[in-house]
Amino acid sequence: MVFTKPQTAIMLRETRRHGSQDYPFAFYQIRSDQLHGSPVFQVKHHWHEETEILYFRKGCFRLEINMQKYEVDEECFCFIGSGELHHIYAEEPFDEQALVFSLPSLSFAEHDPAQIRILTPLLDGELSFPTLVRRTDACFDTIREAFARISAAFPGTADSRHFQDQYTLSGTAQYLRVKAYLYAIFAALIENRLLSDASGAGTDHRILAIKKALSYMKEHCREKLYIRDIAAEVGMNEQYFCRFFKKAIGRSPIEYLTELRIRRACRLLRDTDLSVMEICLDCGFNNLGNFIRAFRRQCGCTPGRFRKSAMQKSE
Repeated sequence: MVFTKPQTAIMLRETRRHGSQDYPFAFYQIRSDQLHGSPVFQVKHHWHEETEILYFRKGCFRLEINMQKYEVDEECFCFIGSGELHHIYAEEPFDEQALVFSLPSLSFAEHDPAQIRILTPLLDGELSFPTLVRRTDACFDTIREAFARISAAFPGTADSRHFQDQYTLSGTAQYLRVKAYLYAIFAALIENRLLSDASGAGTDHRILAIKKALSYMKEHCREKLYIRDIAAEVGMNEQYFCRFFKKAIGRSPIEYLTELRIRRACRLLRDTDLSVMEICLDCGFNNLGNFIRAFRRQCGCTPGRFRKSAMQKSE
């Protein structure tokens, strides 16, 4: 289902660029042997304007897409449409690949039946992708073969030793190949009637409220932030908002806000020379002791040890 954007959509979407301006396709691969000893892989709740195809090659995954939960314990494809709020969790062993691409980049400049019947309805939210395509679906092998060809078009994926690298295209020939195999995937979905009518689905206001809350927390996480402020932003009273948020995200607003701040602290510890105290204040903590305790709970070590370990890995 395509997310109908409110006026704040630009503020809400993920800011990370997938691919490049000329070639708006990015490929990712994640394996448990790339996690440097961590047994858990988790993608926090987020969304982006691009479309995403996930290929779960091995392992058990827990997905949440637009507040609907899914369990995947076999080889499977997952389609995530523009603006869909999603979260992924897995424990080792696992192996997953992802293609993130701009759906408008597949559009035809000239009058074309595929544009009229498929691409425009997908872009307008009148058609939606299937959430999951499993091995029992007739088109699974066709999609897997096309996806493998797409993977091969991204230089470096075959010999990657890094966690969640982004691979981008570097030439027009590869760009055309990726587009061709995406069209092949779309054709397989059409032949098996797996694109569904979404024109009457409407907008789920719970999802819009969660997106607005998450965006507000991300924007203001460096400040002193009260739950009542976040609740007011989405038009709820504080008590109801806390229950609503925990049911949707699986953690309380305070827990989520702390995780957000610690993730920022990790980036600053890796990428800057700021002192631990400066990072503590920059991330919205007013007390160094509280910051160190929260950091240890989430990361299993002190900020100082985290920085030392990050420096050793980069050498």
